[in-house]
Amino acid sequence: MPATQISYGPIPGQLLLLLAIVVGGGLFARDAFRLFRIIRLGADANRTDQPVQRTKSWILHVLAQGRLLTRTYPGVMHALIFWGFLIITLSTIEMFGRGLFGRSFFIPFLSDSGLFLFLLDTFQLLVLVGIAMALYRRIVVKPWYLNLSGDAIIILSLITTLMISAFLFEAFFIASVPNPEPQYRWAYIGSALASLFRGMDPQMALNFHYVFWWVHVITLLSFLAYLPHSKHLHIVTAPFNVWLRSLRPKGQLPYLDVEKAMEEDKGLGVAQVTDFTWKDLLDTYTCTECGRCTSQCPASLTDKPLSPKDLILDLRHYLLERGPQLLGDNGVATTAAHADAEQTERPLVGGVITDEVLWDCTTCRACMDACPVFIEHVPKILNMRRHLVMGESRFGRDLQGLFENLEAAGNPWRFPKSARADWANGMDVPVIEEAEDVEVLFWVGCFGSYDNRSRKVAQTFARLMKEAGIKFAILGKSETCSGDPARRAGNEYLYQMFAMENVETLNSAQEAGIKTIVTICPHCFNTIGSEYSQFGGNYRVVHHTEFLAELVAQGRLKPELEQPGSVAYHDPCYLGRYHDTYDQPRFALRSIPGLELREIQPCREKAMCCGAGGAHAFMEETRGTRINAKRLEQALEVNPERLATACPYCMMMFEDAVGTKGMTDVLPVQDVAEMLEASLPKRPA
Repeated sequence: MPATQISYGPIPGQLLLLLAIVVGGGLFARDAFRLFRIIRLGADANRTDQPVQRTKSWILHVLAQGRLLTRTYPGVMHALIFWGFLIITLSTIEMFGRGLFGRSFFIPFLSDSGLFLFLLDTFQLLVLVGIAMALYRRIVVKPWYLNLSGDAIIILSLITTLMISAFLFEAFFIASVPNPEPQYRWAYIGSALASLFRGMDPQMALNFHYVFWWVHVITLLSFLAYLPHSKHLHIVTAPFNVWLRSLRPKGQLPYLDVEKAMEEDKGLGVAQVTDFTWKDLLDTYTCTECGRCTSQCPASLTDKPLSPKDLILDLRHYLLERGPQLLGDNGVATTAAHADAEQTERPLVGGVITDEVLWDCTTCRACMDACPVFIEHVPKILNMRRHLVMGESRFGRDLQGLFENLEAAGNPWRFPKSARADWANGMDVPVIEEAEDVEVLFWVGCFGSYDNRSRKVAQTFARLMKEAGIKFAILGKSETCSGDPARRAGNEYLYQMFAMENVETLNSAQEAGIKTIVTICPHCFNTIGSEYSQFGGNYRVVHHTEFLAELVAQGRLKPELEQPGSVAYHDPCYLGRYHDTYDQPRFALRSIPGLELREIQPCREKAMCCGAGGAHAFMEETRGTRINAKRLEQALEVNPERLATACPYCMMMFEDAVGTKGMTDVLPVQDVAEMLEASLPKRPA
């Protein structure tokens, strides 16, 4: 019996409930609308395309809790609470409906259903189990990346009160009725508790029912009113955030029309919160503070200032602090309000988010892959880098040299363009202008063209293609940097110069019959395959490990010579996380007789970055522990005799770490192609 079917003095119970709903719901609506107006201060972003794909992803990652369950303990903990609240929400609708309209309110298949009462009791119990797990994790386990905040304790306490009051008002109602209706037998927890109160006066039991019914209602509405001020705002925003996730290729950064921005005298990159898109601002509301991003971040793991979680929270706090000022006195966003707020606040870039935090990011994307609510950390960081580089010219000498070399010679070291094909001297490798009936273009990249160690990999791969009978060609002097280092360092203007030049070159090659571009560098692979489409370049780009795995599978390469020993394979970020290419390199390695493949932990999608991405291959690492040293320590835990990778950047970083540790002679670092070639039968000269 709803506690609203009686009067409290001269006030009918229904009126009290209605007032409670109006107050609690009104406070929530007021504050939620304020938050909505604040995020609308952000720039436009189209996040409603491909609705079918978005909905499939939403079902997988919201209803099925896909991302959360990748970590067993916290995943199960959260899933119990989430799934419990789905059932409890239906019960709440019925509770409020019957509280206002009595037994005439009816939800088909649910109201007065014994099965629903069984499910309700079960899921309320599971929610309490989830809460107990959460408290144990926060108070006893205390993961380093998870904060124990007062806000979290308040929310967990409110949820606990909701569950206990629900059981008690159900139990006292059953105890107050001599012959409960048959469906209440299904409410097994309520019935068990009711047996403890059977000797109580029925009216007294009913009064307790009323008390706990109101405790439940007031707690629920208080919880609702508190949400907009709590980190648990993600309960409301996360389902939207997941549906609105980016569907761009994972390796494609947001496009910035540099020339248009310069013509209109607009800022380049993000200098203040209103330069972010509204979806970026929604991300800040949605952070669950779980710390998964920080626990996977190579900068955080090596004691650097960057913590992806703190970066998002700092943006959130700054946005909520600045939002009312930016809206103006009448709640309408104005240019004058923006200007006034800017004068009274510390700057976003360089103040709220320090330069060191922005430069520590290796763009490995581990934070984004770990985030259960699909927050986009890396694009935000790189958009702020764009402001540092193009708006403030604030970057170190390393990057100054990088940009000057790229602009002068089309490579990071200012080697002459005329020497770009010297790696192939004496190998009879055709340049595309001189080749006929060629379908494969070998994009060698700057490392393969100029770096002594990576040149050996380029030569090895060229020999393997010849061995397999592949007709291929290179661009030679027509090839230049893909632009990846410039773009990841924030120099979008310089990147776009390379992109447009290369797209013109590659489109001409495509018209000449080239169907496939293959490269030994995951960074070139990503840039050409994922990002040149923003400039009209759409190509089939294959990484050399994919290409080699296909040749082995087709029998065009036949590894037969024994290569005994253990090998630990490192997943390059721009090959693995960015393009989900995990199996092909391993297939190629496992095809080698006698080779024992060992997995560095963590591996595959959780593999730690080598430390070279985000232009860090060309920057001195001065804060904390060196990332490549940390990754080498992880590799050494599996006691390999050799290290394998599939990226020139990773090769450089591992060889540096191995050399620093004095292990160069005992722990060689090789590319997958080199290991594969060693196992091929030697042809007579």
